[in-house]
Amino acid sequence: MNKFALLLGLIFLPLIAYADIDRAQQLFDEQRFGETLEKIDAILSTQATHQQALFLKAMTLERIGRIDDSINTYQLLSRKYPKSPEVHNNLAAIYAKQGDYELARDSLLNALKTHASYATAYANLNDIYSRMANNAYSKALALENKNKPTVLALKTINKLDLPANLPIAKNPPSTVKIKPVAVASKPASSAEKSNETELIIDTVMGWSNAWSAQNSDAYLAYYADRFSPPNGYSRQRWEKDRRIRLHKPAFIRISIQAPKVTLLSKRTARLTFKQGYQSNSFHDSVIKTLLLEKIDGSWQILDEYTAS
Repeated sequence: MNKFALLLGLIFLPLIAYADIDRAQQLFDEQRFGETLEKIDAILSTQATHQQALFLKAMTLERIGRIDDSINTYQLLSRKYPKSPEVHNNLAAIYAKQGDYELARDSLLNALKTHASYATAYANLNDIYSRMANNAYSKALALENKNKPTVLALKTINKLDLPANLPIAKNPPSTVKIKPVAVASKPASSAEKSNETELIIDTVMGWSNAWSAQNSDAYLAYYADRFSPPNGYSRQRWEKDRRIRLHKPAFIRISIQAPKVTLLSKRTARLTFKQGYQSNSFHDSVIKTLLLEKIDGSWQILDEYTAS
């Protein structure tokens, strides 16, 4: 093969792959799963980490009952493409069917870290927390369910329609329509919701005051153990960096304006506000979103996003 022919082959390879993916998706939609896998494996034989092919393979493996292989494929995708919320969402759906609600919850929180207003993940997370609350309530009262336990089926995503690196919505939806899940405990009253809103705002004010006081220990205490630092940093490296940044300026002043709380469940919430930062050497104003979880009675930060 001459160099010109080789160059043409490299140019047309992506076009061929796209056509093959479309055909594989069609076969999947027609529930011809054996043929779907054959088509996908042909694509992966030349492009081993093709994102859409791996995603479709994971779904197909689940449909034919090869659950462990499906989980392994989703996990590979999450390592190769960590900013795809669909992958974390669908992995959570499998964990939920297996009754492992903690793993499902963690996967959904990972999905939300890629996109702060990913509605499907929020809806599924509400279902997960409702089921976990129901199970905890039943165990506490030693209730026996003689009927066959119901399987919690979360909503899955069938196509990678969204880009891998999703932007943070400037005005994320304040509510999410979900299918209600019956729980033994009573729903939160308006008074309870108002109380939680006040607690969340008090939390962020305490966080900002610790920041302004350059009290790094108090500041870091507002972050949950499961907080995932940005830029792939380890927790140790992130904390060391934050301590340096807090103590370096001669002074820091943090202001919080227009805080808006959205209760996603009894244990999770989103807080959006305008944050002002001023020091002796720098000042700016950004829109910040915090994802919080109620842990041992206190609200703690799971993740944070900033938009200028």
